[in-house]
Amino acid sequence: MLSGSDVKRDEIDKAVREAAERAGEAGAVLVLVFIGHGTTLGQMPKLSFMASDSSEDLSTSVVDIGHLLSQVLDVHGVQGVIAVVDTCHAGGAVPDLGMLAAGVRQGATRLALLMSAGATEPAYGLAFSRALVRVLREGLPGAGEFLSPAEVSESVSKETGTDSRLVIMDGLTFQPRPWLTRNARHTAGNGGLLRAVGEEDLRRALEPIGEAVAAFPLATAGDLGRLRRTLEALGQHLARPDQHITYALRTIDRLTDAVRTCEFLSSSWPGKPLESDRIRRAYAMAARQPAPESNADELLRDCVESLCLRVPLAKGSPTAPLTDFVAMLAVEDGLGRDTPQLTTWSRNRGAVVELTDAFAVQERRVAERRLRLVISLHAAVADEWPETLLVWLLDGDTLVDRKDFACSPTQSGVERQLGTVLKWAAMKARNTGLPLTCIDIAAPSALLASWRPEETRLGPRLGFHYDLVLRWSDRLSLPAHLGLINVLARRQLYAMKSGAGAPVSWLGKTGITGLYELLERLGDGWSEHALALSHRPERLAELLDSLLASAPIVLWPESPGDLPAASRDSVERYWQQLPREFSAAYRDSWRQASGQQDPADGRSDLARVRSVWLDEQWLDFCDWFETHSFDGENAP
Repeated sequence: MLSGSDVKRDEIDKAVREAAERAGEAGAVLVLVFIGHGTTLGQMPKLSFMASDSSEDLSTSVVDIGHLLSQVLDVHGVQGVIAVVDTCHAGGAVPDLGMLAAGVRQGATRLALLMSAGATEPAYGLAFSRALVRVLREGLPGAGEFLSPAEVSESVSKETGTDSRLVIMDGLTFQPRPWLTRNARHTAGNGGLLRAVGEEDLRRALEPIGEAVAAFPLATAGDLGRLRRTLEALGQHLARPDQHITYALRTIDRLTDAVRTCEFLSSSWPGKPLESDRIRRAYAMAARQPAPESNADELLRDCVESLCLRVPLAKGSPTAPLTDFVAMLAVEDGLGRDTPQLTTWSRNRGAVVELTDAFAVQERRVAERRLRLVISLHAAVADEWPETLLVWLLDGDTLVDRKDFACSPTQSGVERQLGTVLKWAAMKARNTGLPLTCIDIAAPSALLASWRPEETRLGPRLGFHYDLVLRWSDRLSLPAHLGLINVLARRQLYAMKSGAGAPVSWLGKTGITGLYELLERLGDGWSEHALALSHRPERLAELLDSLLASAPIVLWPESPGDLPAASRDSVERYWQQLPREFSAAYRDSWRQASGQQDPADGRSDLARVRSVWLDEQWLDFCDWFETHSFDGENAP
């Protein structure tokens, strides 16, 4: 905080830029507040924020807030900027939004700008800021857990009796919507019928119809039914169908579906207890976007409302996303499609066939994930290629077979032998009656830094028909000084399951310059998240060895230089589907390079990211490798 009569222009510029850099490193939202004296110079309707050494006769002495906002919005990693400007002529603080599209992030950024007055208007007595503080402290009745910049701005305008200004620019389509503050009047578990998404969509649907309907009391699912009957009766008195009533009825039907499904999942679910991590993972798979930021019971309600009201806009059937969500939870719990509670739920929704189809998709996906081929290059010495590939075929945790394959100690020698390995594995897979689609390739860090095994040509690329996950082979036979890292990795993976969003700590160019200092920070518990490089250093292999010993998951750009902001955003969007989604992204990028159309779902951005991934399944295999000889006995 900079305040007082002696704050200079350079101090303001420096403080804002440093804050933006810290927000970028943390992957955080940056909130900036400018309160004080603002003016315009000449005839330009652009806000000039006055510091102690500013002069109205010298444009280089003032703070150009619009330009400053443009700069911080273009900083890699900043998940959004919320700015509050309470000065005269505050409306002149709007940055050149068109220029952002040509910036470093190419418009993949987000801004909410709250201003006390228009570009030609005065502001008095800090009334805007004082009202804003009251809203933050006291909250808003009837609103949800979080208050958006729009809700806060509207409330402040009503309280002050003035027309404040609000500018929203959203270039991060697949990220959760920004919020300015938690609502002080919101009580967790308050029993309200609808959450924020439901309340917002219902309010929007009812407002054009009339105040009496918009104020209809809603406390139970039965109230939604009564509201629907009221609207139907109103529609029958009209000479022709009314689009507003039709839209409101459709919204009520989806809300009714959401309320009943929440009751089913929270009180009658026949499977295992629904933990937050499971809910977030199933939502991300069904919606193809990150789950809401709420927790516990409110997380479930927020997910279900979004699946009923928001996700259907992008899919053909309005009930399909929610059906997919429930089917994923059911299959994970081992429930059959004929489970009585599920049958009753789907019949009441008119989605019996849809649930059957969703089960078929999920069961096929589970079958495709059962067999796993592990190919290890851990016999390699230093940065050389190995003379032997060690191979295991696993059915879940059960060993199907294993074999060693000799090869020439070169990249081409290893890749040629992969064809022989796949032929052997395919024959063994046919005997099980299961498809083989998953391959784990374990290699030393020196090879992982440069080798792309999915691009191996065995006719088509290896990655066209198989999902590949890269593993760090050093975890199979740990040296004494790293003997505890697999034990600690389980704790890290557990910590990564808690909380919304992708558990990733991004490291920029400056963050990886001092390797010793970085390792000291990691050793002191600086991060239990995945480590991701937003800049690919020239000596990546040397850095990888240290990072892979410190974090369960490491990501880096495929090409030299900085990773585009859109690629970082795609990691957040697809986190719950990773690492398998990388394979789909690489396939899409190959198709696009061959002239096929980009599917425009963000995968082409994800394809710029490389990864080495550790999960519970791989840790189990590491433990087995360490304690068993490979004579055909079953893995645990």
